[in-house]
Amino acid sequence: MDKHSEVIKNYLDNKDKYFCDDCLSKLLSIEPRQTINAVCNKLFRQDMINRCKGECSRCKKVKIVNGIGHMYNNEVVNHEVNSQNHCPNLQNTNNNGVFSRLPFDEFENRVGLYLNKKFKDSFYEKPLIVGVNKVHKFDLVSLDNSIVAECKSYIWTKNDNFPSAKISTAIEAVFYLSRIIAERKVIVFQDDFNKKGESLVETFIRRYDGILDDVEVWRYLVGESIEYDRIEIKREGKECW
Repeated sequence: MDKHSEVIKNYLDNKDKYFCDDCLSKLLSIEPRQTINAVCNKLFRQDMINRCKGECSRCKKVKIVNGIGHMYNNEVVNHEVNSQNHCPNLQNTNNNGVFSRLPFDEFENRVGLYLNKKFKDSFYEKPLIVGVNKVHKFDLVSLDNSIVAECKSYIWTKNDNFPSAKISTAIEAVFYLSRIIAERKVIVFQDDFNKKGESLVETFIRRYDGILDDVEVWRYLVGESIEYDRIEIKREGKECW
């Protein structure tokens, strides 16, 4: 392990907190800040530290943070988690049993953490060019832009009707994904089931499969902790029409 890696790893080992690259640079007097970024990415790929979107324990800004231990303790969760507006996990039942439902911001952070671990990469919110003088900020993008994901979370209406108005934002995401070049384009849904047991995600696919082209559709099931989360790929990417 090189000197900077050892210094950063030892510091995080002794702190039950998470810090952004800027703050680690100041705390450890390691400059430029890009050195922290490069070293932390390497340590993350080696499974020696965690790296995800969350609140920095020092500057209190929501950024990419680094630490060791459970990601969703204390300050590391989205900055709204400990506020009065935070909603507790909702429970939704289906034929597979009971799974947790998260508030959207927390859900997006959870998916980002899962993608970090799954692909041994760092996923960030990132703007990409989608047309002439037009950019769109995608939810989660790998460092080399080869994997691009959008996160969506909807529920059936009170009368168990398909939420067509809200789903329009998912159709917009499909359009933007069609405007970029990437090895994998993914829409990750937090699913919901109506009283008949119908899956909102599967209904979405049935209705819009003809325009999804090379976009994958994932159902994300939230477990008691991220170790128990799982992905169901409900639709593989196909050739563009």
